[in-house]
Amino acid sequence: MGTAVLLGGPMAAVAAELPAHDPMRILIVGDEVNPHGLSDQELTQPDDLRAAIADPGSGLNVAQVELIDSACVDDALGQLDAGVDVVVYFAHEAATACDGSPRQAELTAAFEGHLRAGGGVVVFHHGIYEAGGKESILQLLGGRASSVAWDTAAGQDVIAVGGDHFVTSQGMQYSGMRSFSGVGVAAGDYPFFNNTPDERYDAMALLTEPGEERTILFTSADSAGGSARVLGYDLWRPGWVGHVVWWQPGEYQPVILDLAGNDFQALANSIVYVAITEEDPGSTTGADTGMMPSDDTGAVDSGGDGSTSDAGATSEAGSESDGTGTGAALDGDGGGGGGKDGCGCQSSGGGAAVLGLPLLVLGGLVRRRRRG
Repeated sequence: MGTAVLLGGPMAAVAAELPAHDPMRILIVGDEVNPHGLSDQELTQPDDLRAAIADPGSGLNVAQVELIDSACVDDALGQLDAGVDVVVYFAHEAATACDGSPRQAELTAAFEGHLRAGGGVVVFHHGIYEAGGKESILQLLGGRASSVAWDTAAGQDVIAVGGDHFVTSQGMQYSGMRSFSGVGVAAGDYPFFNNTPDERYDAMALLTEPGEERTILFTSADSAGGSARVLGYDLWRPGWVGHVVWWQPGEYQPVILDLAGNDFQALANSIVYVAITEEDPGSTTGADTGMMPSDDTGAVDSGGDGSTSDAGATSEAGSESDGTGTGAALDGDGGGGGGKDGCGCQSSGGGAAVLGLPLLVLGGLVRRRRRG
């Protein structure tokens, strides 16, 4: 693994730690948003993300990485039709064609077809943020954020509540344990690390559908234990072969795109996880590695609408693009197993080692997905 220099970012001597996996075809659909007036060296922008994923020192085995502006998605629709393994959705605004005409409906339909055919989607940072015209794709992806706060003093703790799920365990190095309860996760002590500075999404609603299986992977709360919020989940729904993983931290480039850091490791884990399949490609419920969820899964109530309120949440109203917001409801329960290796175990401690959860070996990690 060589030393890598990111665009405006840090130098990393160690890449993300990942099991062997087949080369992946990755499509990034993104746009540029800078609500806090950060410099080019501080802000994570779509081309910075592309450069990090494509870097030979990233640890990711990449066949191709294509970046498409969400304001010019004509080529993205063609590529999804042709078949890619993973879409990284990093778009705050609704999609348009290169001529400015609305194309969000087509992009949403293409994403759904991609998931049904066995492709994976990683929703990165402001891809989950609300904006006019994004309602259908946010429902498909399972969540909606509606407030933003920039914290340069305490940042935010990233608490791993996903047990031995691949995304929360593979190569992650946690600094300690802290107590957490809320958003359907059983009260207990969980591994965590801190990001400072960090942009918080204090109002996050989980948008559920009947029959879905969702594992809450990461959460956060302030030091007093209030304002509990979800920072990441693994989602599978009936009819899908693929999975959606959402990962919230993403604003501050020197932290997020440090190839040796936890944030990039979690992102890389998410990409590899949604790109793999089981040994038996005939399953229509995603990969099953033999891990069964415990009885204490805190499964999401798939009959709900993801719209309960959290009176403790601090929010700033409206669009991420201007740093203002409406404080949307915080909702959602902890994990069901989801079709892959999402244990969903929410018991105290989660079986995690403080300085790195055990390596999870997946039997089907090097197989490509079956395409419909």
